[in-house]
Amino acid sequence: MNNEYINYPDNAMVWVYNADRFLTADDKQHITTKVQDFIDNWDSHGSLVKGTFTILHDAFLVIFADDQGDPLCGRAQSASVNLVKELEKDLNIKFLDRMRQSFQENNEVKLVKLAELKTLYKDGKINDETLVFDNTVINKKDFDSRWKVALKDSWHKRFV
Repeated sequence: MNNEYINYPDNAMVWVYNADRFLTADDKQHITTKVQDFIDNWDSHGSLVKGTFTILHDAFLVIFADDQGDPLCGRAQSASVNLVKELEKDLNIKFLDRMRQSFQENNEVKLVKLAELKTLYKDGKINDETLVFDNTVINKKDFDSRWKVALKDSWHKRFV
């Protein structure tokens, strides 16, 4: 998918949306078309936002905005959330459910409910070294360094 975000500065804003199911090729095409159209017209304080996005592991929509020193206005941030709500309706998918989490097992992403982590941990199916995705990251630096971390180093640990 699109990797333009790699060249964004560390302070670029990031929003990670975890899907409740894996995205199909048709889903990804719809998302790509709709999100690109949104980004091409995304403005804040009357200026176009330098933005990009990517779809990772067929489960995450990640939107980046380089505010270039001028913080995004609330209206611009709300517009991006409204876009994701539209995608949810269009595709019958949930991106905004914060009780949805993901972890990686043998290079394969697993989608689970937050409450399931405790059982998986207790049953030995995941452990302190299991990689989890921290979708609460807010900038590119955090995305690059701690979006995927060992369970023992994440906020998820308190739920197991």
